[in-house]
Amino acid sequence: MIRNLNNLTPSRFNVIVKNVDSLKLYNSYTGKIAKFDNENQKKVLSILKSKNIEIEKEDLDGEVIEFLNENGYLVNKNTDEFRLSTALKHKSLSSNRTLRLIILINEDCNFRCTYCYEDFLKKEIKTEVQTGLINFLEENINNYNHLHISWFGGEPLKSYETLKKLSKSFLDICEKNNVFYSSDITTNGYLLTPEVFDTLIDLNVTSYQVTLDGTAETHNKYRVGRNGETTFDEIFSNLEKIRETEHEFHMILRSNINQEVSTVMMQYLDLVEKNFKEDSRFYLHFIAVLNLKGAQDSSIHLCDSKELFPIYEEAKERGFNFDFYKMNLQPNGSECYAANPNSYVIGSDGMIYKCTVAFNNPYNHVGWLKEDGEMEIFEERLSLWLSGGANEDSNCTSCYFRPSCHGNACPLERIESGTTPCPPVKKNIKKYINLVGEDLVYA
Repeated sequence: MIRNLNNLTPSRFNVIVKNVDSLKLYNSYTGKIAKFDNENQKKVLSILKSKNIEIEKEDLDGEVIEFLNENGYLVNKNTDEFRLSTALKHKSLSSNRTLRLIILINEDCNFRCTYCYEDFLKKEIKTEVQTGLINFLEENINNYNHLHISWFGGEPLKSYETLKKLSKSFLDICEKNNVFYSSDITTNGYLLTPEVFDTLIDLNVTSYQVTLDGTAETHNKYRVGRNGETTFDEIFSNLEKIRETEHEFHMILRSNINQEVSTVMMQYLDLVEKNFKEDSRFYLHFIAVLNLKGAQDSSIHLCDSKELFPIYEEAKERGFNFDFYKMNLQPNGSECYAANPNSYVIGSDGMIYKCTVAFNNPYNHVGWLKEDGEMEIFEERLSLWLSGGANEDSNCTSCYFRPSCHGNACPLERIESGTTPCPPVKKNIKKYINLVGEDLVYA
């Protein structure tokens, strides 16, 4: 029976996507995507155009209205949704007891990618920094219920033995204090042999990102070994062997795509379709860049991704699943980790950063980790990363995507330019909504 629902109005956080055979409706406050068939499209669109909605006893659209209200697409007209969004942000901050440490275990690399922004002046993590990490966790782990470690570089597997030693220490500390432990690694994949992979899995490293810049032809041009070696075949061989294991893991196959790489992406899709499409542990991820040659430019990650969607659509047509992008559509899902007060990047020399891109930017040098485990924090610099956001930018305050990014899509760009950037997902919101699967179906 339809309950009495009066004075409803469409949510400010709705996004409507009209397709040929269906309509999709997304709400950034709930993170839900609903799909409606052709028969109900006109009803939904008519309801969402209304400013005030009341259900009468014999209302033929009552069930649709109730569905929309139950799932947050319609709200009471007196609801202050922007206040709710602010409260959502505060709630997430107060309830977040996850500590994320991104550890630059080796800032050198066995590759010399033509577009890399790192200078490789620093090498393996110092012994005193390793001791400092262990001391810091032993002293502070009880403030958290989850520790997540991201192994980063350079190339982290250049320091494989040190990674193993530190991982075992972190696991022991978490076990003693009843704290959940998880870990991921960003690696070029060249040293990710099946034996190394098996050991990493045993150490709770279950999420991986490996980059393949198109086919061997383009990849070997841009992702060159330190001594000029080609690298594609070795990486691909490692991935094929990893596919044969029975471990549970997530493997993101990232591709940096410029104009040249885009010309081989159909062949690249042929290759990964043949080898990885049937394995749900492997995912495709595409990044648009302006220049893959001699860029040495930390801004390459900020390029618009609209040029990628023909590739995404082709990959989806072939059966690849992109539902892992749904996390970017969730409440708080498009905030950068650098805006999280519980997230730190630990350099190999003990320098503490917030961002893994602008290592030479002094604003990104927010402290030092001492051998005794004390974090000496430069509060004024740290505040640059943790302040700002939706409540300080009028455009963000009234934005339909506010609950997802809260004005924190890229604190680095905000600090450097003085403007608040929008996340790539928002810039192409309707395409991303169609790329991922729906949560609800009303038919």
